[in-house]
Order: sequence, then structure tokens, then C-alpha cells
Amino acid sequence: MEKDILSEVIEVEKDIQKTLEDEKVKARAWLEQVKKESADELAHEEINIKASLDKAIEDAKKAAELKAAEIVRQTQIKAECFAKLTDDTLRGVIVKQLNRLLPG
Repeated sequence: MEKDILSEVIEVEKDIQKTLEDEKVKARAWLEQVKKESADELAHEEINIKASLDKAIEDAKKAAELKAAEIVRQTQIKAECFAKLTDDTLRGVIVKQLNRLLPG
């Protein structure tokens, strides 16, 4: 009878050990799957972030080009206006400014 109980206890311990080992294998497999999914998701997010960054850079370049073109256009307009000023007009402006600056 004692032998039967001891055999049964040993059998139950073996079953518990087997169950523990099976659970360890399942846990390792699950962990590997989670690692793989996380790595895949991270790679996908990196691609999305890079695409977003590239688009933002391209948009900023286009905006800068447009702004620079507008500055050049405005400068050309002002240069054309200044080019049309006569010497007499320029002398008048200079004299007026000098009179303002020099004590009277």
C-alpha cells in the first residue's frame, strides 16, 4: 500500500514536471512570437516615420522655394522702381535726408 501511494506521488510529480516543461515550451514560443511581432511592428513604424519625415522635408523645401521666389520677385520689382528714378529725384531725396541729419 505504501508502495502504491509512493508510486502514485512519483507519477503525479512526473505529470507536474511534464506539465511545467510543456508550459515553459509554450511560454518560450509565445515570447518568440511576441518578439517577432514587435520587431515587425517596429520596422513598419520606422518605415512610416521615415516616409512622414521625407514628406515633411519635401514640403518644407517647396515652401522655402516658393518664399524665395516671392522675395526675388519683390526685389526685382523694387529694383525696377529704383532704376526708373532720375538723377534729379535721387538728388532731391539725398538733400532732404542730409537736411534732416545735419544741424541747421
